[in-house]
Order: sequence, then structure tokens, then C-alpha cells
Amino acid sequence: MNINIENPIISYSEKGKPFQYDKLLVKTLAEYIEEYKNVPYERLTDKDKNVALARIIKKTECNGVPLRDFFAKEFEKWDELENADKINAVLDVMAKDIFGCFDKNMDKDGEFKKVDRLYCINNEGKNDYIMYAEKDKKSLFGKPKPKSALHEYFADLLDRFQKGMLPKSSQN
Repeated sequence: MNINIENPIISYSEKGKPFQYDKLLVKTLAEYIEEYKNVPYERLTDKDKNVALARIIKKTECNGVPLRDFFAKEFEKWDELENADKINAVLDVMAKDIFGCFDKNMDKDGEFKKVDRLYCINNEGKNDYIMYAEKDKKSLFGKPKPKSALHEYFADLLDRFQKGMLPKSSQN
């Protein structure tokens, strides 16, 4: 699942402006949300939104580990919360990990935020990674154009995951 950087939340982000992680995550996961009731997210009731998001969370893995296992310590703290608040807490962490690199407010010393967590939705054994990948482009003279730093970041994250170099819990 490729992150759409043409989304206004990303393309118009600036330092000092709030970054809408929750809306961006919903837009990115739209096909999985609509799979639940075949209705756009905005038209679902609050209960249906929570059920759809809970189903996605159950299918989601971080670094190849189910979310509940990866965030075991956090889930212990979140067990005291109502289900809707627990779902929002999980999604908030996910969204900040996935989209933090696009948030200009998270930049430090001219570098975008980097994490060592790669999320995917395990859809019946097929992993759908949430990442940004650019299509191959050629210059005017037919030479391949270099990829952006964001593309390279996600490609490196996937490569490190495939080599087993990413942590298997949030406590590492």
C-alpha cells in the first residue's frame, strides 16, 4: 500500500502547522475500512468505525510481529481504557511512526523523523506494507532519475526488515 504524498495533508505540511495523522491514516487504510461495510469511512457510524479499525489492527503487524505482541507493554497500560480509546491509542502510535517522516514539525537538524518500525497488513498470508515508493522515472535523455530521500528511507526499512534487523518488540 503506497502512501499518497499528493494528499494535501502531506503536500501542504509546514513547520508550525498541525499535521493530521489520524486523517492521513484513515485515507491510507481506506480500502481496508471499506472492506468492512463497503461504505466510505465518513459515512460509518462511530461503532462501525471502531469495529472496522479494530479489525485492521488485528491484521496489522509491526516488523513481522502482530501489533498486540509488538506493543505488549503498551497494551497492558491501554487495557484500562475503553475500546474506542484503546483503538485510538494504537492508531496514534502507528500513524506517528508511519507518517512522522512527512511531518515538518518532527524534523531535527534538517533531517526528517526516522523509525525502525515497518507496518503491514497481513491479508490472509499476503503482507501489504504501508510505505512510500516512487515509480521509476527517466530524465529527458533516458537516464533514470535518482529516488528521493523518503523513497530511500522506506526502501532501506524494508531491506532491513527482510534481513531481520528490525526489533521484534517496542521495548528493544
